[in-house]
Amino acid sequence: MLSVGSEAPNFSLPGVEGGEFDEYSLADALREDLVVIAFYPADFSPTCTDELCTLQDMDLLNLDADVTLFGISGDSMYSHRRFAEEYDITYPLLADSAGEVAAEYGVCMPDWRGHRNVPKRSVFVVDERQRVRYAWSADDQTVLPDVGEVRAAIDDVRDDRTAVQRYARGHEHLGAGRERFETAWSEYEVGAWLGAVEHFDEAVAYFDAAGESLRSAERFAESDRVGRACQDAGDRADDYRQAARWYARSAEHYADGDEAMGDEYRADAESPHEAASTGDELPKPSTLFPGE
Repeated sequence: MLSVGSEAPNFSLPGVEGGEFDEYSLADALREDLVVIAFYPADFSPTCTDELCTLQDMDLLNLDADVTLFGISGDSMYSHRRFAEEYDITYPLLADSAGEVAAEYGVCMPDWRGHRNVPKRSVFVVDERQRVRYAWSADDQTVLPDVGEVRAAIDDVRDDRTAVQRYARGHEHLGAGRERFETAWSEYEVGAWLGAVEHFDEAVAYFDAAGESLRSAERFAESDRVGRACQDAGDRADDYRQAARWYARSAEHYADGDEAMGDEYRADAESPHEAASTGDELPKPSTLFPGE
């Protein structure tokens, strides 16, 4: 079995998610997320059902953009699709039909209940540099992984390079949102209400994307300097988002002739607008981690 600290072999396998067939690559997933790989012997066996559903019930996927979870066995994509539908499995199930990927990870059983090249029950956490951060496997296929240990391994990943990569995405979205916000604000000031609503709403979408990337970046930050930069940028995105939402609602009420509600939403928006538009300029990604 691969050891912690070793390089995780890349793979590309067919799989199914949400009833749709597709091709899934470890390298592609690692461009965005950490990856949890859960090998299991077969669809529909009670212990496998317990393992995969438990990982889902532990809400490993509710970590914003931080984690991709792959379930891998030797079953066909059609079996995977039926299995996912019956047990409401929402993450991709991949088909390692020849057991080649399981063998590369050192968890392939030559024979299991008369079936050849079946994966052992195993879990790996792989970070964005393709390093194994957690490895677990069981010879007894009735034993389930400790999902608390899996979550702890994910929480333990701290890497300024990864944080700054996500900060860079958030910084870019924040800049685009600010451009839409300024356009909307110019329209708002001259009473072009419908144009203001459209551009404030566009700004909200950018600030949402910025906030997601920046909060993820903050979680990965290793140093205090990078962590503070991510937190400050995330707070700025939140303030801009709130101001944009309330100015948009204010403009809608003004457009409808409801001046009182327009004034009320405008008053609500002024405080986050001031907070967002004051303070020091946010650092560029290249100043936090050269080369990013």
